[in-house]
Amino acid sequence: MSTSDAALAAEAVELAAELLQAASRIETRSQRHHRRRLAKMLGDDRSRLFTLELADEVLRIDNAARAAARFRELVGAGLPPFLGVIDRAMLHSGALASRVVPNVVMPLVAARVRKETASVLLPAEEPGLRARVGRADSVHFNVNLLGEAILGEDDARWRVADVIALLERPHVDYVSVKISAICSQLDVLAFDASVGRIVDRLRQLYRAAQKHDPPKFVNLDMEEYRDLHLTIAAFKQALCEEEFVGLDAGIVLQAYLPDAYAALVDLCEWAAARRAGGGGRIKVRIVKGANLAMEHVDAEMHGWPAAPFDNKAAVDANYKRMLDAVLDPRFADAVRVGVASHNLFDVAWALTLRRHRGAEDRLEIEMLEGMAPPQSAAVADAAGGLLLYGPATPHDDLEPAVAYLARRLDENATPENFLHSLFTMEVGSDAWETEKQRFLRAVDDRHLPPSKPRRRGPAADRRTPHPMPCAAGVENEPDTDFTSAANRSWIRDHLAHWHAPCRSPRPAPTVDDVDRAVAHAVGAADDWRTRPSTERAVILRRVADEMSQARGDTIAAMAHTAGKTVGEGDVEVSEGIDFARYYASSTSTIDALTVAGVTFDPFRVTVVASPWNFPYAIPAGGVLAALAAGSTVILKPAPESRPIAEMIVEQCRRGGVPHDAVQYLPCDDDDAGQHLITHNDVDAVVLTGSSDTARLFRSWKPQLALHAETSGKNAIVVTAAADLDGAVRDIVKSAFGHAGQKCSAASLAIVEASVYDDERFLERLTDAVRSVRVGDSTDLDTTMGPLIAPA
Repeated sequence: MSTSDAALAAEAVELAAELLQAASRIETRSQRHHRRRLAKMLGDDRSRLFTLELADEVLRIDNAARAAARFRELVGAGLPPFLGVIDRAMLHSGALASRVVPNVVMPLVAARVRKETASVLLPAEEPGLRARVGRADSVHFNVNLLGEAILGEDDARWRVADVIALLERPHVDYVSVKISAICSQLDVLAFDASVGRIVDRLRQLYRAAQKHDPPKFVNLDMEEYRDLHLTIAAFKQALCEEEFVGLDAGIVLQAYLPDAYAALVDLCEWAAARRAGGGGRIKVRIVKGANLAMEHVDAEMHGWPAAPFDNKAAVDANYKRMLDAVLDPRFADAVRVGVASHNLFDVAWALTLRRHRGAEDRLEIEMLEGMAPPQSAAVADAAGGLLLYGPATPHDDLEPAVAYLARRLDENATPENFLHSLFTMEVGSDAWETEKQRFLRAVDDRHLPPSKPRRRGPAADRRTPHPMPCAAGVENEPDTDFTSAANRSWIRDHLAHWHAPCRSPRPAPTVDDVDRAVAHAVGAADDWRTRPSTERAVILRRVADEMSQARGDTIAAMAHTAGKTVGEGDVEVSEGIDFARYYASSTSTIDALTVAGVTFDPFRVTVVASPWNFPYAIPAGGVLAALAAGSTVILKPAPESRPIAEMIVEQCRRGGVPHDAVQYLPCDDDDAGQHLITHNDVDAVVLTGSSDTARLFRSWKPQLALHAETSGKNAIVVTAAADLDGAVRDIVKSAFGHAGQKCSAASLAIVEASVYDDERFLERLTDAVRSVRVGDSTDLDTTMGPLIAPA
């Protein structure tokens, strides 16, 4: 650490100690009691789980009798240690009484939870909100109106109207919104169209803010990684419009994303140019990030590296690196910064830099309302002011309050989080020394070069093929990461330039053609089946590589010929590639069984009769399974998806499968088709289709070795205990994905009576369905493509 850094760090450590000691002196008795109980809860897994289950599994249920039943189960399982004697007695008494008077008990339980969360949540109603936000001259509020998830455009318009109404209140001069709260069903794949929709809503908010004197402040919050570049692009585009060129506005960046540093520098340089041209200032609120679990789940589902840093030390260093960048004198007149943290070392560091760099007029400390009131008061006094981030919820809307509480508990429960230790920390204690050393390391590490984004590799840039190295196990093919501008450009190019192969029209195969194809397959059977399984495995892995390299063409073919949207087509290609690698790996099972004395005699010839609704993954799965086992294959696709089936065969051959071992035979459903299915030299048929088709095949040849996946009918069950936001989202996705043309589509929702009778649930479901963007499957803004044929 340099001499100047060491001096600044020592000064910051001393200030952090003063802040902690000042907070201890001003802490009230009730605050001390609350702090100790919160420390107990954060330090005990069972206590946190009980709190989350009570909020998420009991209070979510509108039906009092149902809620009471789950409440009794929860209490009966044992109460956690953080609860006091009175609370424990009340919970046991309430559980007993709920059997008789659930309509009395459950509102009391909800009221008790509201009281517990009242310190961290603002009331959206008046006069409660006015009383909370106007309580001190040195403390100001950034109000974030929480509510249901925005699933449809009616909801989005209402939320914008609610935020505008909030700005009309004289005591509210600063609000925060997320892009997902003002636009429904955003899709980063439709980047330009999504930015346009966001800008349209921002215009309404900026106009509402700008009409006041002085103008009020609108801050764009950040949530998920996929929103990062969408949010920044919409923010810049709106503020570059002549109407808003002089408006001051804010945006949030999350330091736990390596991408945030470059994004910050870009924003600052843009803001400086805007300011030099007579424009307004911007404010960047720097946070560490609070969606880590969600980011990991999203990444795991798609086979991507998680976007955030994989260790807290890197996050802490990036946080301070970003603070250095925004305090660059070049940006002094254009960019203000909000340092959002409850870490007293970070707060002290920011205040120390502010004083030494003359940034008193542009650096503001921000904290969460109610999270650590004594510390907030001490910081407000030392900093000469404080901005509190205050989520506001209506009194009768518990779900968003529950979601906020769950998120904060999850964030603060990790041992590395400063708040986890703050509630029991004293200057000089072990916890203090641990946090001090973390702080000093981050001060030093901030000089390291900024990290590159973690989303790299084949999924982040499809323009260059990246064959996956052979591994002993099976590693899933990652889906395409369309947060990458390079990938969006890549798929646009493939969609624009794809065309069906230019071949002379070919007559439909005849019975004689079928005989010739089967004869070729029989002739290739001995060679293919007698090859070592290891050789077949190597070939199938090469097929996987060919499939991966042809990904863009395959997606485009599905969009143009089968009505698959890009998002649906992309994951289907991943599944097809996974089949190739899985079946390559599965050949080792055959070897193991052979060594154990099992005789394995594969079919000589297998026919795969595939459907049109999954035109790539399903036929690829059947073809590759048969090839792995040592059988030759004839692929007979549905007429609607023949070009895609032909691509599968070509990819297999490029991977090394002999020409006659895999053939494409586009028979019609006529005499030739029946002859193929019933041919004496065809040993087995793999069918994905209707039950009627399977019965028809067996009627043609009762002894047929038929492996059939037939008609399905999917339903979604929605109970009173369900997350109704999630239920609406899942119903819409399942029912209207690929225009509902799949057996897994939810054609029926079985809904508990209390949910069905809830008009709001049906309104939101209807709104979400109406907001689905229907169009050409080659249009990136389309979320539901066309039917394969007129209904």
